[in-house]
Amino acid sequence: MSKVQFRNIDLNLLIPLKALLHERNVTRAAERIHLSQSAMSRALDRLRSELGDELLVRVGRNYELTPRGSELLEELAQVMPRLARLWAGETFSPAQSEGHIRLAMNDYASSVVLVPLAEICGRLAPGITLEAVPWHERFHEESGLVTTHLILSPSPVPSIFRVEPLFEDVFLCVLGRKLRHHRASLTMKDYLSFRHISVETQPNQQSLIDRPLGEAGQQRRIAVQLPYFLAAIRMLEMTDLALTMPARIAEHVAERHDLVSLKAPKEIPPIRYSMVWHPRFESDSLHMWLRETVRQIFRPAPRSEGTRRI
Repeated sequence: MSKVQFRNIDLNLLIPLKALLHERNVTRAAERIHLSQSAMSRALDRLRSELGDELLVRVGRNYELTPRGSELLEELAQVMPRLARLWAGETFSPAQSEGHIRLAMNDYASSVVLVPLAEICGRLAPGITLEAVPWHERFHEESGLVTTHLILSPSPVPSIFRVEPLFEDVFLCVLGRKLRHHRASLTMKDYLSFRHISVETQPNQQSLIDRPLGEAGQQRRIAVQLPYFLAAIRMLEMTDLALTMPARIAEHVAERHDLVSLKAPKEIPPIRYSMVWHPRFESDSLHMWLRETVRQIFRPAPRSEGTRRI
């Protein structure tokens, strides 16, 4: 945008714009920022003219946002706090901040990342709301990525996005209570002799387990395929099926339910997760705090000075 264009922008319209998009009603928007209804109507007319979009359209007895209006509402949620901090000259303070963080991740990543992140936010940033949405391999191709602060992904993404390796985990095979296996390890022959539960949250796509098996010319027998880990774990308590899971949750499941877990065959490689974000969030202070907080979850805790190796 040129300097001339920027000088022609009336920044005073940002406040009524945010109120209108949030309330989706001229009267309520006017009350929200203490304007008269006629003044808010004039502001809406100017915004429609300046932005070249209706922003609000009548649907039945109510008003709904246009696609452009929805996009602007998401943008304003990021821009307005930045402007306030810029004007006040304040540094980011988690304890005093309010905001909404949207993360995309699968069931496993939510148990590994979201659980400790919720504890940290509750303790250090109680004004922050966390929202988790389901991740899938084509998530980065959707417009939702622009409004998603952070993605926890085990798959490659286009180079336009910022990517930072986060952690890796090996796969363990948890044996159902009725499954008889008397050795302390698993060969590929053992593994393929089992009947398996496959937890798939993405229909019609090979899993991170079946894909490398296929590349090695092997195929396991799937007895049950479902999208729910909780139901799969309960099946282990009363069947002779096997469930392959990342170690961070498999060890907990095996211990809690008194089941046996063994390392999966070497043909199934470790799973590697990265955090992914859109460049628009790169310098956002809330996002920078979020990224550093997620990093700290996976940093080993420092040993106390009094601890010595024996």
